[in-house]
Amino acid sequence: MPFRLILFAAAVALPLSSCGTGAYSRAFSAASAAMARPPVSAEGPWQGSWKSAVNGHHGPLWCMVQRSPDRPGYYDFRYRAGWGILQFGDYTHTVPAHLAGDGSLKLSGAMVLPVGLGTYRVDGRLTRETFSATYQSARDRGTMELRRPPVPTHTSW
Repeated sequence: MPFRLILFAAAVALPLSSCGTGAYSRAFSAASAAMARPPVSAEGPWQGSWKSAVNGHHGPLWCMVQRSPDRPGYYDFRYRAGWGILQFGDYTHTVPAHLAGDGSLKLSGAMVLPVGLGTYRVDGRLTRETFSATYQSARDRGTMELRRPPVPTHTSW
């Protein structure tokens, strides 16, 4: 992996990391254990992957979705993503989303990335069992595909 790419990834990962892997892992495991089976809404834990359409990079992705306590009509998407040995972690993207009568959630929103990396935009749809979205920034675009996690036994990050 070229040094510039490693430096860029570290520059993105460091500001986005607001807490350690252990804290996210514990919160994700607790959300997975507490989730109704089958799920009754699009809220709750998700796991899957992301993939760049620009360069083919990909990695694991985890997300916890909940209504934003401070902003009606918005949902908090708390992510942890990985790429190679790096895990970019624990950042929350609050976006407007509309809950449909069938429990699905349509989301569309943008956030300004740290360190002058521009704006990140996401559009997608969550059902009770699937989470499919596209993302786009000035330097990248791609997809995110997530499913509900299995009943937790022990999570190793």
